[in-house]
This record gives sequence, structure tokens and C-alpha cells, in this order.
Amino acid sequence: MSAVTVKCKHGPAYTHCNESTPYPGRGNVSSQEVNDSLNLHLGLPKNPRDIIVLRKICKILSDVFSMFEVRAMNTLEMVPLRWRQLVGIKAWKLFLFFHKKLLHNSTGIHKDASLEYHALTSLMYWGRIFPTTIRRIRMSLDMLPMWHGYEIYPSISYKQLKDTTIETVDYTFRKEDLDMSIKKSSQSVTGLFIPHENSENVLFWLYGGAYLGGTSKGNVHFANKFAQHCKTNVFLPDYRLIPENHFFDALEDVIRSYEYLVKVRNVKPRNITLLGISSGGGLCVRLMQQIAELNLKEDMMPSGAVLMSPYVDYTDAKGSFKDYTVHDLFVNEAVFEVGIPYISQQGEGFAAKESPSQRSMKGLPPLCLVVSEHECCYDMNIELCNKARKAGVEVDLGIWKFMCHVWVMLPAFLPEARGAIEFVLDWVNRSQESASFDVDCIQQK
Repeated sequence: MSAVTVKCKHGPAYTHCNESTPYPGRGNVSSQEVNDSLNLHLGLPKNPRDIIVLRKICKILSDVFSMFEVRAMNTLEMVPLRWRQLVGIKAWKLFLFFHKKLLHNSTGIHKDASLEYHALTSLMYWGRIFPTTIRRIRMSLDMLPMWHGYEIYPSISYKQLKDTTIETVDYTFRKEDLDMSIKKSSQSVTGLFIPHENSENVLFWLYGGAYLGGTSKGNVHFANKFAQHCKTNVFLPDYRLIPENHFFDALEDVIRSYEYLVKVRNVKPRNITLLGISSGGGLCVRLMQQIAELNLKEDMMPSGAVLMSPYVDYTDAKGSFKDYTVHDLFVNEAVFEVGIPYISQQGEGFAAKESPSQRSMKGLPPLCLVVSEHECCYDMNIELCNKARKAGVEVDLGIWKFMCHVWVMLPAFLPEARGAIEFVLDWVNRSQESASFDVDCIQQK
């Protein structure tokens, strides 16, 4: 099937392409030319970041806030999560109501984006003017459960929520039991496991955060909904973050966690589906590449992988990764200025050698790739898709317009996120059914 426009039950239409030929991406249109066609800076006549006085005021406010931000976060976490979820959603709905009345579709990058995205742009745009720190990146990612109440799409019942068991994983390997490890610097595996009764399938969930932030705890509420809708177990392993650790420490943790599933929990690789968000998507690809490079495909390769806006190219910033920061709501100029230097400090030759997009894709299982045409990772995602297809890998590509990086994580706000989740859930269910069907055929033979 060639690229087609698909009407979505839970959101606006998107482009779906699962053919084996390369996807053209932007073609001959540069990322800067794309920017020139968009409504930037909330439609204001001047970029607020260019107003020196405003930047200085924001710097002062940032310095003041930094003195009590940790205490403020700790105080917020003392409030029951359900209360925070209810108040947060009611506040958003009130803001959205007035935004539709007063500003309508004038602040987002394009009038065809949902009114919800215009409203969210009005809220999140200003984050690019305030200085960003690693601590603030981590605190914001820790707040994700606040926006994933049980009634938020993909919704589950209150009974399903209460009946959910979340197991804490803390296991230590012996060095000699590790086959795929790179450094063998640590043998411990930690994370959260969500069991689903009568299911042999496992969704191996890797959170994102540019390798600087993110936790299994911050993703577990969202992941639990996938467990319920896909009737699958979910494992959310922890991995070490930079700058306290190296990229290889994160990769080592992921590899070891995958071996834990196979060797300790005795999960068959064909029953494992990977799911990675942003940098977690990059780790998913590197994990599969490691399996392929060690010629362990038959023994260890998972059945497939879902990659949500994967961060897979760590070479010098270019194209969409550089130019789209002026309108991306997550990877904005302030985040870019803080995060990119840490990636470039991982060692000489690191980026060219370790970027998933720079390594072979041969032997990888089917992929589900979800990306926005206007997010910072668009170019590297299309490059990854085309490289995988050239290597004979099946790639189901879903492309949304006018969305920011990892918009899929925001179903409480965006109909486009709900549509992308619907696309992913359908792919995971079909992938698991296909794996089960293949097993049945083999057994019958």
C-alpha cells in the first residue's frame, strides 16, 4: 500500500505508509523553507526571545524560582495524585474554553492544527524563554502521571485501575550469565512490571527524556493502559541517565533488562514487543542492532518495535533537528541549548558510531514508526525508516502534521495524540496476533 490519508476515530486524519519503497519526506524543500510557511512565535510580530529585556526578566524569575522549586515539587507530590489529575484537567478545560473564544486558531504553527494544539502552544511556548536545567527537565517528566488519569484516552475502568498490580523489579545477574552486555559494569536490573493475567506477551517499555531525564514511575500509568487494551504484560526497566553516567551505561541497562525478561522470567523473544519514546526509541533500535550484530536473531530478537518520535541521530544537529526548535513545544531552543552539549560530550567518534541511524538495520524485525512532519526528529526518523526499508525491514509509518516532538504522550490535551495512540494500539495487537499465529503454525507442522 502506498501512502494514504487515513481518517481517525479519535483524532484528525494522518498519513499511513507501509510500502517497501523510500518515503520522500520533505523532498527538495528545506527545513527553513518549511518554517517560512508556518505561523511562528504565536503569530506575534517579533520573536520574544529577541527581546533582551524580556529575557533578562525571565532570567531573574528563573533564579528566584530555582531557590524553592524542589520544595515546591515535593509539596505538590504530597497532594494525592487523583486530586492533581482532576484539578489539572479541569484547569485545562477552562483554559481551552476561553482560548477557543478569544484566540481560536491564531497561535499554533498552522490553522489546520486542532484548536487544542493552538491552546497548548499558547501555554507551552513560553518555556523557550526561561532558562532550562536538567533538574527542571526531570521534574517536568516526573509530572506525567498527572495527565494520565484512568478516564483519559485510552481509558480504562476504575476497577481495572484498582485491580492493577505493579511489581517492583530488583534483580542481580552474575557476570558470566550476561551474553549481550557491552561493559558488564553492573549486573543489577531495576524497574516496574505490570502483569496481565493469562498473557505470555510482554511490552518492553523504554521511556524518553533525551537521556537526561525520565523514569519508569513517570510512565507506568500510561503504560498500564497499554497493558489493559493490548491484554499484555508490560515491563518498564530503569536505565542510567547522563551526565552522571555515560550513554553506554543506559544501553547496558537496557540490554541487561531485556536479558532478564528472556532468561529470568522465561519470556520467549517472539512474545516481546519493544516500545520506545524519543531517546527510549533510540535505545530500542540499538538493542535490536546489538542482537543482530551478535548473530542472536533466532534466540533473542523481539517480534517487533514501536518507535514514537525516536531520537536516533547524535551527530551534529541539522535540518529539522536544528531548525524546528523555533516551534517545537518540547525540544525548544532552551532545551536544545542545555541538552545537546551533553550528547556531544560522550567521547570522540561517539555520535557517528553509536547513532542508531548510522548503524546497520539489517535483520531487524517489523517496526511501527510514529512521527510528526513538523517535529524536531522528523528528518532523522524518515532517514531511519528508509534505511530500514532498504535493508528489507517492514516499517509501518504513521505521519501527523503540525505536531511537536512526542505529542503522543499528551492524549489528555490533543486529539492528534489520541489518534496516534489508536494507530499504535492497533499495530501492537496485530503484531502480537501475528506472532501467536506463527507459533501455532509451527506447532501444527
